[in-house]
Amino acid sequence: MRRSFIPLVVVTVWVLAATLSVGAHDFWLVPDAFAVAGATDIVVRGQTSSAFPTSESAVAVDRLTDARVIGATDEETIAARSTEDRSLVLRHRPRSQGQKVIGVSLGWRNVNETAESFRKYLVLEGAEDALKRYERAGKLPTDAIVRRYAKYAKTVVEFGNGPRAFHRVVGQPLEFVPLSDPSQLRAPMSLRVRILFQGKPLAMARIHAGIAPAKGQPAAKDRDLMSSADGVVTVPAGASGLWNVRTIHVVPAPVGADADWEVHWASFVFSVK
Repeated sequence: MRRSFIPLVVVTVWVLAATLSVGAHDFWLVPDAFAVAGATDIVVRGQTSSAFPTSESAVAVDRLTDARVIGATDEETIAARSTEDRSLVLRHRPRSQGQKVIGVSLGWRNVNETAESFRKYLVLEGAEDALKRYERAGKLPTDAIVRRYAKYAKTVVEFGNGPRAFHRVVGQPLEFVPLSDPSQLRAPMSLRVRILFQGKPLAMARIHAGIAPAKGQPAAKDRDLMSSADGVVTVPAGASGLWNVRTIHVVPAPVGADADWEVHWASFVFSVK
Protein backbone atom coordinates (compact mmCIF):
# COMPACT_ATOMS: atom_id res chain seq x y z
CA MET A 1 0.00 0.00 0.00
CA ARG A 2 2.72 2.41 0.93
CA ARG A 3 4.60 1.96 -2.36
CA SER A 4 1.52 2.76 -4.41
CA PHE A 5 0.53 5.71 -2.16
CA ILE A 6 3.75 7.70 -2.55
CA PRO A 7 3.65 7.93 -6.36
CA LEU A 8 -0.03 8.93 -6.17
CA VAL A 9 0.84 11.86 -3.90
CA VAL A 10 3.65 12.90 -6.22
CA VAL A 11 1.36 12.77 -9.25
CA THR A 12 -1.36 14.73 -7.42
CA VAL A 13 1.09 17.48 -6.43
CA TRP A 14 2.51 17.58 -9.95
CA VAL A 15 -0.95 17.93 -11.51
CA LEU A 16 -1.84 20.77 -9.12
CA ALA A 17 1.45 22.56 -9.84
CA ALA A 18 0.98 22.10 -13.58
CA THR A 19 -2.57 23.47 -13.40
CA LEU A 20 -1.44 26.57 -11.50
CA SER A 21 1.50 27.06 -13.86
CA VAL A 22 -0.71 26.97 -16.95
CA GLY A 23 -3.00 29.55 -15.37
CA ALA A 24 -0.04 31.87 -14.84
CA HIS A 25 0.48 32.66 -18.52
CA ASP A 26 -0.05 36.24 -19.63
CA PHE A 27 -1.06 37.14 -23.18
CA TRP A 28 0.60 40.00 -25.08
CA LEU A 29 0.44 41.51 -28.56
CA VAL A 30 3.98 42.17 -29.85
CA PRO A 31 4.27 43.92 -33.25
CA ASP A 32 7.04 42.93 -35.64
CA ALA A 33 7.51 46.71 -36.00
CA PHE A 34 5.91 49.66 -34.22
CA ALA A 35 6.06 51.77 -37.39
CA VAL A 36 5.46 50.43 -40.90
CA ALA A 37 5.08 52.03 -44.32
CA GLY A 38 1.59 52.67 -45.59
CA ALA A 39 1.88 49.96 -48.26
CA THR A 40 3.02 47.22 -45.85
CA ASP A 41 1.11 44.75 -43.70
CA ILE A 42 0.97 45.27 -39.96
CA VAL A 43 2.15 42.01 -38.39
CA VAL A 44 1.43 41.36 -34.72
CA ARG A 45 2.26 38.25 -32.73
CA GLY A 46 0.16 36.98 -29.86
CA GLN A 47 2.55 35.70 -27.21
CA THR A 48 1.54 33.61 -24.21
CA SER A 49 3.91 32.80 -21.36
CA SER A 50 5.00 34.02 -17.95
CA ALA A 51 8.19 35.65 -19.33
CA PHE A 52 7.63 38.77 -21.45
CA PRO A 53 7.79 38.83 -24.46
CA THR A 54 8.38 35.12 -25.12
CA SER A 55 5.75 32.58 -26.07
CA GLU A 56 5.50 28.99 -24.91
CA SER A 57 2.54 28.01 -27.07
CA ALA A 58 0.37 29.45 -29.82
CA VAL A 59 -3.17 30.44 -28.95
CA ALA A 60 -5.62 28.57 -31.17
CA VAL A 61 -7.15 30.80 -33.83
CA ASP A 62 -10.66 29.66 -32.94
CA ARG A 63 -10.25 31.03 -29.43
CA LEU A 64 -10.27 34.62 -30.72
CA THR A 65 -13.57 36.37 -30.15
CA ASP A 66 -12.40 39.74 -31.46
CA ALA A 67 -9.40 41.05 -33.42
CA ARG A 68 -9.53 44.61 -34.72
CA VAL A 69 -7.44 47.48 -36.05
CA ILE A 70 -8.84 50.79 -34.81
CA GLY A 71 -7.89 54.13 -36.31
CA ALA A 72 -8.77 57.69 -35.32
CA THR A 73 -12.17 57.52 -37.04
CA ASP A 74 -12.51 53.97 -38.34
CA GLU A 75 -12.01 50.32 -37.45
CA GLU A 76 -11.46 47.08 -39.36
CA THR A 77 -11.59 43.39 -38.47
CA ILE A 78 -8.37 41.41 -38.82
CA ALA A 79 -9.17 38.43 -41.03
CA ALA A 80 -5.66 37.00 -41.57
CA ARG A 81 -5.16 34.86 -38.46
CA SER A 82 -2.74 31.95 -38.21
CA THR A 83 -0.15 30.31 -35.97
CA GLU A 84 3.58 30.11 -36.57
CA ASP A 85 5.82 28.11 -34.25
CA ARG A 86 4.66 29.16 -30.77
CA SER A 87 2.91 32.39 -31.73
CA LEU A 88 -0.49 33.52 -32.88
CA VAL A 89 0.10 35.73 -35.95
CA LEU A 90 -2.21 38.50 -37.15
CA ARG A 91 -1.67 40.31 -40.47
CA HIS A 92 -3.59 43.30 -41.76
CA ARG A 93 -3.16 46.21 -44.16
CA PRO A 94 -5.50 49.05 -43.13
CA ARG A 95 -7.35 51.09 -45.72
CA SER A 96 -6.37 54.40 -44.10
CA GLN A 97 -3.08 55.68 -42.78
CA GLY A 98 -2.36 56.86 -39.27
CA GLN A 99 -1.83 55.49 -35.81
CA LYS A 100 -3.64 52.20 -35.19
CA VAL A 101 -4.74 50.48 -32.00
CA ILE A 102 -4.67 46.68 -32.27
CA GLY A 103 -7.08 44.91 -29.91
CA VAL A 104 -7.54 41.17 -29.44
CA SER A 105 -9.85 39.26 -27.08
CA LEU A 106 -9.63 35.57 -26.16
CA GLY A 107 -12.80 33.78 -25.14
CA TRP A 108 -13.65 32.08 -21.87
CA ARG A 109 -11.95 28.94 -20.63
CA ASN A 110 -13.33 27.04 -17.62
CA VAL A 111 -11.36 25.40 -14.83
CA ASN A 112 -12.81 23.11 -12.15
CA GLU A 113 -10.96 23.44 -8.86
CA THR A 114 -11.19 23.22 -5.10
CA ALA A 115 -11.62 26.19 -2.79
CA GLU A 116 -8.01 25.78 -1.67
CA SER A 117 -6.60 25.69 -5.19
CA PHE A 118 -8.60 28.85 -6.00
CA ARG A 119 -6.92 30.62 -3.09
CA LYS A 120 -3.50 29.43 -4.27
CA TYR A 121 -4.31 30.61 -7.77
CA LEU A 122 -5.07 34.13 -6.55
CA VAL A 123 -1.76 34.26 -4.68
CA LEU A 124 0.17 32.89 -7.65
CA GLU A 125 -1.31 35.50 -9.98
CA GLY A 126 -0.51 38.40 -7.69
CA ALA A 127 -4.17 38.92 -6.77
CA GLU A 128 -3.65 38.88 -3.00
CA ASP A 129 -5.65 42.11 -2.78
CA ALA A 130 -8.70 40.34 -4.21
CA LEU A 131 -8.10 37.38 -1.91
CA LYS A 132 -8.03 39.59 1.19
CA ARG A 133 -11.00 41.69 0.04
CA TYR A 134 -13.25 38.71 -0.58
CA GLU A 135 -12.00 37.00 2.56
CA ARG A 136 -12.98 40.02 4.68
CA ALA A 137 -16.38 40.04 3.02
CA GLY A 138 -16.85 36.32 3.68
CA LYS A 139 -17.30 35.64 -0.03
CA LEU A 140 -14.48 33.18 -0.69
CA PRO A 141 -15.69 29.69 -1.65
CA THR A 142 -15.56 26.81 0.79
CA ASP A 143 -16.53 24.12 -1.75
CA ALA A 144 -15.37 23.16 -5.23
CA ILE A 145 -15.96 25.86 -7.85
CA VAL A 146 -15.78 26.57 -11.56
CA ARG A 147 -13.45 29.44 -12.46
CA ARG A 148 -13.53 30.92 -15.94
CA TYR A 149 -10.99 33.29 -17.45
CA ALA A 150 -10.64 35.45 -20.56
CA LYS A 151 -7.74 37.56 -21.84
CA TYR A 152 -7.53 40.88 -23.66
CA ALA A 153 -4.47 42.48 -25.26
CA LYS A 154 -3.68 45.78 -26.97
CA THR A 155 -0.81 47.56 -28.66
CA VAL A 156 -0.33 50.61 -30.90
CA VAL A 157 1.33 50.69 -34.35
CA GLU A 158 2.13 53.60 -36.67
CA PHE A 159 0.83 52.88 -40.19
CA GLY A 160 2.34 55.53 -42.43
CA ASN A 161 1.48 59.08 -41.36
CA GLY A 162 -1.87 60.20 -40.10
CA PRO A 163 -4.12 61.06 -37.15
CA ARG A 164 -3.61 59.74 -33.62
CA ALA A 165 -5.71 56.88 -32.23
CA PHE A 166 -4.03 55.88 -28.95
CA HIS A 167 -6.99 57.19 -26.92
CA ARG A 168 -9.56 54.98 -28.70
CA VAL A 169 -11.41 52.54 -26.44
CA VAL A 170 -11.68 49.03 -27.89
CA GLY A 171 -14.51 48.02 -25.57
CA GLN A 172 -12.82 45.04 -23.95
CA PRO A 173 -14.21 44.09 -20.51
CA LEU A 174 -10.83 44.94 -18.93
CA GLU A 175 -8.76 47.43 -20.90
CA PHE A 176 -5.77 49.75 -20.68
CA VAL A 177 -6.29 53.13 -22.39
CA PRO A 178 -3.21 55.38 -22.80
CA LEU A 179 -3.75 58.99 -21.75
CA SER A 180 -0.75 60.21 -23.75
CA ASP A 181 0.74 59.15 -27.09
CA PRO A 182 3.03 56.10 -26.61
CA SER A 183 4.84 56.90 -29.88
CA GLN A 184 6.26 60.05 -28.27
CA LEU A 185 7.86 58.23 -25.35
CA ARG A 186 11.57 58.74 -24.79
CA ALA A 187 13.43 57.32 -21.81
CA PRO A 188 13.16 58.26 -18.98
CA MET A 189 9.64 59.57 -19.57
CA SER A 190 6.48 58.06 -18.06
CA LEU A 191 3.30 56.76 -19.65
CA ARG A 192 -0.06 57.43 -17.99
CA VAL A 193 -2.76 54.86 -18.66
CA ARG A 194 -6.27 54.35 -17.36
CA ILE A 195 -7.58 50.89 -16.58
CA LEU A 196 -11.26 50.33 -17.36
CA PHE A 197 -13.51 47.49 -16.23
CA GLN A 198 -16.81 47.24 -18.06
CA GLY A 199 -16.16 50.74 -19.37
CA LYS A 200 -15.63 52.37 -15.97
CA PRO A 201 -12.36 53.37 -14.25
CA LEU A 202 -11.04 50.61 -12.00
CA ALA A 203 -9.64 52.01 -8.74
CA MET A 204 -7.01 50.35 -6.58
CA ALA A 205 -6.05 47.82 -9.25
CA ARG A 206 -2.60 46.27 -8.89
CA ILE A 207 -0.69 46.82 -12.13
CA HIS A 208 2.54 45.09 -13.15
CA ALA A 209 4.91 46.87 -15.55
CA GLY A 210 8.06 45.44 -17.07
CA ILE A 211 10.63 45.74 -19.84
CA ALA A 212 11.84 42.96 -22.11
CA PRO A 213 15.39 41.89 -21.16
CA ALA A 214 18.24 42.69 -23.52
CA LYS A 215 19.64 39.69 -25.38
CA GLY A 216 21.68 37.53 -23.04
CA GLN A 217 20.68 39.54 -19.98
CA PRO A 218 18.47 38.45 -17.07
CA ALA A 219 14.98 39.88 -16.82
CA ALA A 220 14.63 42.99 -14.67
CA LYS A 221 12.21 42.90 -11.77
CA ASP A 222 8.75 44.16 -12.69
CA ARG A 223 7.34 47.28 -11.10
CA ASP A 224 4.22 46.88 -8.95
CA LEU A 225 1.90 49.87 -9.26
CA MET A 226 -1.59 50.78 -8.04
CA SER A 227 -4.27 52.63 -9.97
CA SER A 228 -5.74 55.81 -8.47
CA ALA A 229 -9.36 56.48 -7.59
CA ASP A 230 -10.01 57.38 -11.24
CA GLY A 231 -8.25 54.27 -12.56
CA VAL A 232 -5.04 56.02 -13.61
CA VAL A 233 -1.54 54.64 -13.16
CA THR A 234 1.77 56.25 -14.14
CA VAL A 235 4.33 53.86 -15.60
CA PRO A 236 7.89 55.17 -15.21
CA ALA A 237 9.66 53.94 -18.35
CA GLY A 238 13.21 54.50 -17.18
CA ALA A 239 14.94 52.76 -20.10
CA SER A 240 14.43 52.32 -23.82
CA GLY A 241 13.03 49.03 -25.04
CA LEU A 242 9.88 46.94 -25.29
CA TRP A 243 7.52 47.50 -22.34
CA ASN A 244 4.28 45.99 -21.11
CA VAL A 245 1.67 46.72 -18.46
CA ARG A 246 -0.72 44.02 -17.33
CA THR A 247 -3.25 43.22 -14.65
CA ILE A 248 -5.96 40.75 -13.70
CA HIS A 249 -9.34 41.43 -12.14
CA VAL A 250 -11.22 38.77 -10.18
CA VAL A 251 -14.99 38.99 -9.63
CA PRO A 252 -17.86 36.62 -8.85
CA ALA A 253 -19.43 35.40 -12.08
CA PRO A 254 -22.79 36.97 -12.95
CA VAL A 255 -26.01 35.08 -12.37
CA GLY A 256 -26.66 32.63 -15.19
CA ALA A 257 -22.99 32.16 -16.12
CA ASP A 258 -21.57 28.65 -16.36
CA ALA A 259 -19.03 29.49 -13.65
CA ASP A 260 -18.82 30.69 -10.05
CA TRP A 261 -15.89 33.09 -10.45
CA GLU A 262 -14.35 34.87 -13.40
CA VAL A 263 -10.87 36.26 -13.98
CA HIS A 264 -10.20 38.98 -16.55
CA TRP A 265 -6.64 39.48 -17.85
CA ALA A 266 -5.48 42.60 -19.70
CA SER A 267 -2.18 43.77 -21.19
CA PHE A 268 -0.82 46.67 -23.20
CA VAL A 269 2.53 46.63 -25.05
CA PHE A 270 4.45 49.74 -26.11
CA SER A 271 7.91 50.80 -27.19
CA VAL A 272 10.18 53.39 -25.57
CA LYS A 273 12.89 54.95 -27.69
